[in-house]
Amino acid sequence: MATTSLQEVEMLTRKEIETRAQEALQLVNTSSLPIDPVSLANAAGIKVHTAEFSNNNLSGMISKRGPETVILVKQTDPDSRKRFTIAHELGHHFLHLTDQEDGAFVDDTINLFREQFQDSVPQAHRKQETEANRFAAALLMPEPLIRREFAQNPDIDYLAWRFGVSEQAMGYRIAELGLR
Repeated sequence: MATTSLQEVEMLTRKEIETRAQEALQLVNTSSLPIDPVSLANAAGIKVHTAEFSNNNLSGMISKRGPETVILVKQTDPDSRKRFTIAHELGHHFLHLTDQEDGAFVDDTINLFREQFQDSVPQAHRKQETEANRFAAALLMPEPLIRREFAQNPDIDYLAWRFGVSEQAMGYRIAELGLR
């Protein structure tokens, strides 16, 4: 049985993830909403393509081979889900793949859109998926912009539309930021 060192499962803090998302956002114009994760990917030299996966549970993946990085996102997913998937894969890029020459993450709908995992999922993988989810939320719903927009109109449906995310994602983000 393989053991996992404490360093492998030590998670980045919310503040560290927020900071890395803000740094990534500096690659594109963040003054207009919703934030376009494809533009950010392109600015980072990452190609984004839609795909039909043979496994219907797959939502997206990122693959880095030397200087080439590609994100694939499920073609039939709704736009808000595609945006979150791309942002999640960008999280893997900016948090987990930057120091590696080669690497890949394949994300299914079970792990991608929630923070609770089955007991069979290794702790290190859970950590990376949770971090990528937090990065995606911070990227698509940057704290300063959420606070500004929330002060003007705290309606979750409106905010979800304004930021191009699901109502559920917006609800989580507002709660995480302590706005409700």
